Amino acid sequence: MGSRQRKYISSAIGLVLLLFLHGCGIAYSGYMSHSLKRLEKGDYEGALGTLEEPDSKTNKLLYHLEKGLILHYQGQYEASNLEFERAERLSDVLYTRSVSREVAALLANDSVVAYRGEEFELALVHYYRAMNYQRLGDRQAALVECRKANLKLEDYAQEAEYKLSYKNDAFLQYMTGLFYEAEGEWNDAYISYKDALKGYRAYNEVFGLQVPRMLLLDLARLANRLGYDDEVAQFVERYRLGPGELKPAPGGEIVVFIESGFVPRKRQVEYSVPIMEGEQKVALWAVSERAVHRYHHPRVYHRGRVDYWLKVALPEYHEVNSQIAGVRLRAGKESAMATEVEDLDAIAQRTFAQKFDTIMLRTVARNLAKYLASKSIEKAFESDDYDKEKNKWAKEGLGEVLGALVNLFGVATEAADTRSWLSLPRSIRIARLPVTGGAVAPTLEFIDDRGQVVSVEPLPEVQVGAGQKVFLNFRTFR
Repeated sequence: MGSRQRKYISSAIGLVLLLFLHGCGIAYSGYMSHSLKRLEKGDYEGALGTLEEPDSKTNKLLYHLEKGLILHYQGQYEASNLEFERAERLSDVLYTRSVSREVAALLANDSVVAYRGEEFELALVHYYRAMNYQRLGDRQAALVECRKANLKLEDYAQEAEYKLSYKNDAFLQYMTGLFYEAEGEWNDAYISYKDALKGYRAYNEVFGLQVPRMLLLDLARLANRLGYDDEVAQFVERYRLGPGELKPAPGGEIVVFIESGFVPRKRQVEYSVPIMEGEQKVALWAVSERAVHRYHHPRVYHRGRVDYWLKVALPEYHEVNSQIAGVRLRAGKESAMATEVEDLDAIAQRTFAQKFDTIMLRTVARNLAKYLASKSIEKAFESDDYDKEKNKWAKEGLGEVLGALVNLFGVATEAADTRSWLSLPRSIRIARLPVTGGAVAPTLEFIDDRGQVVSVEPLPEVQVGAGQKVFLNFRTFR
């Protein structure tokens, strides 16, 4: 056997081992399945007990995110903030890419790279930290978290290798305004409300979520309080607000953020992409760009023009249905319907669609590299002149076996990156109810798409003073 053959055998074995080591991980959803089942039943202690801490750093961020959220629902607000703080620090570090991990991803799959989080996931860390601080009685710290979220989104949008529509979280801007107003900081509240209005106009265009009418009323009422008569007139005329709607409600107000369902989850789908004759001589990334174009512009390819069909595994979001179509907040004889202010299903699916071409380009390039590696090993044995006639059948057979082995392990280790923060809600609504003051024991009524109340959930009894806003949040997994 010639030195060239030994070289290729050694390279093939090394590549196979590398692919094997990096490609045998269990899907993240498998690790989370037991914890999610407990979570759906409201068994937070059980959900924490079945949450597995990963051995490597690959899924470390997700572990802190999931644990932080479960602790929040359990009422362990300080412990929850500690986990979210760890997640925030880790996500900042992970935005500096590891070259060795990126190389491994090119050889195996994207799942070997440490998960860095989707933009909307990282923004929601600050929502939960803000609510933790709110429950701990530190509203100024809550305001800091609200402001940090949108500053980070601006940074992510500037650094992204794709164009993002989600670069301003309208809900968090609105929440910031509500907190400012509760603190009596009228000017800051008004600015946040105007930023929220701008954000919701973008939401309406991109995600199909309308501007909440309660935000328009907040803007008009606050403009009236601040003496901005021209702007009040504009709001009244443009949004057809009634004079009675601008009067501040007597007493105090209960504001409840209601989280329902589960965010969509990623799953793996497989596509076959045509690679045309003669493209083996074209640069790898150029062929990959052509493959992405062919995906978006499918056509019938004639036999003979296609050299081979390249199979690739890609992630896609799968909607998780929710039983809840509406929520009513009730206190005594008074009630108010909740308004949807954050559609995480739409945000997740739309922002992923904007990243899809980049993901597909990288995936095609990786699979193409694996395929070409297997073919180059076969050709190396075919073209070796050493002892050509005597061992021709053995050399060709060995070359085909090694080439097929590399190709087999390449296919076996190819998997889409389907990781995501699985315990997040599908949507967030706000319900607001004016109350006369004193001790109030509110309840939430959850309504299905037929208008039937499917469950009634009590909220903690709260003391509401005159002119005071009391903030609560509640999660249903229906």
